[in-house]
Amino acid sequence: MALPHHLLNFNTLMKSPRFNKRNAHTLLFVTDTKTFRVDADKAGILLDGGEMLTIGCTNPAKLADCIRLIASNNRPLGRKVWLLYARLPMNALSLPSVQIDGVDEATLIHALQFELEGVTGNSHQDMQLAYQLLSNKDEMSNYWVSEINQLHFEDVGNALKKTGSRLGGLLHPAGLPRSLENIGHADWLRLESWPNQVAAFRNDPASGFDIRLFALESRQWQDRLAQWLAAQGEVEQSETLQSFWNNKLELLPETRLIQHLNDNEAIAEWLGLWAAALVNKTPPAVPVLHHQSSLNQNLVLMASGGAIAAVICVGHLSWHLYQANFYTAQLEALQKIQTTMTTMRKALTDDRAKRDKLLADNAKLKADTETLPTLIKNIQRRPSQLLEALAKGRTENLLVERIDADKDAVKISGVTLDATSANALSNYLEQQLATLGWAFMAPAKKNLELFPEGGPWEFEITLLDSGAAGFNDKPKAKQ
Repeated sequence: MALPHHLLNFNTLMKSPRFNKRNAHTLLFVTDTKTFRVDADKAGILLDGGEMLTIGCTNPAKLADCIRLIASNNRPLGRKVWLLYARLPMNALSLPSVQIDGVDEATLIHALQFELEGVTGNSHQDMQLAYQLLSNKDEMSNYWVSEINQLHFEDVGNALKKTGSRLGGLLHPAGLPRSLENIGHADWLRLESWPNQVAAFRNDPASGFDIRLFALESRQWQDRLAQWLAAQGEVEQSETLQSFWNNKLELLPETRLIQHLNDNEAIAEWLGLWAAALVNKTPPAVPVLHHQSSLNQNLVLMASGGAIAAVICVGHLSWHLYQANFYTAQLEALQKIQTTMTTMRKALTDDRAKRDKLLADNAKLKADTETLPTLIKNIQRRPSQLLEALAKGRTENLLVERIDADKDAVKISGVTLDATSANALSNYLEQQLATLGWAFMAPAKKNLELFPEGGPWEFEITLLDSGAAGFNDKPKAKQ
């Protein structure tokens, strides 16, 4: 559904376009296949109903080319251009607050880039990064960041300069920091579907603004989203923003308001809200990539002369010394951050290993608890079962003289009149007693040679205790 017209009346917000000069602001919402344009005055009020261009961009590296095409096939862009690019990478990161407390912006950006490397597995040192601090909770600082390659970002700025415009900011179109239905709602939650992720936003008067990102390539994204929603409790206003190229609406939980970006009017209304937020004197609480202001060259223009040249040389020397000291300090600070983070990650890995071992030990204890009564009962049955098997398996030619217990073994010894009765008795005992945790060794025999034809034979049958696991073993067939 489109935004309620009693809250955003274009008849009162839109002014007639003026063609005698550039408009103050142009907003370009760039998707894979299309670009949507609206123009606004210096107060952020839309000047037109917007237009759709069949120019898209699927890769940040091609964004400057996209700008050139738009500028060459359309009326002049505004003096300041805001790019809302749907493929701009964005992430949510958390850093220990103690690591970044009191550091300057450059060190903070290095720490965020280092954390991004751990999340994505890629280097981010050549990326232009924008960040927004969301909250400090549980000794963790939570950030929302977006980024683009520095060279690609410079290309975008240069492309706009050649058209007579300058970049107001480059940002992902997700996360308009206000309710879609009513700016008066302070307690709201919104789900947004984008090309490769679902973004969830929560504005809580008590805890502030928060964001969660769920990658669509993950099989668990719906379960994780459901868990996050369950943790939010009651929300005054719930919303869904559904983009036209990513129809995941049937997979998202139901919300009170659903806005579809499926036509020019709906997109223009939504971009109107963005225009009001971006042009406002108070910057919106979203990560926006800006060009760094260049040094004023007039400050370095001086009168020529030998004395001035000497001053400049001394100034250069001092500057290089300052730069060397500055970057040395920055390097040391970064190394400390890296060492601390490495230590914390190792400690976390060790804790996980200890937890896994405790879980395994607990599972084993639980299994032992279930099998212990049966185990004790079987051990108690051993003596009687052994005597019973000896009585039944002994032939008339065999005499059992001793039964000795020696540590983990039971030894049965005696005399037999033939050479095979001891083997037959051992086989019989193994068939009858194998489930009682005994492993049977081949009988040891000795021919006493008291008879002309040989014999009698002394024998010893050894039963080894195979532990708790042996009580479930079945007797093995003899080779």
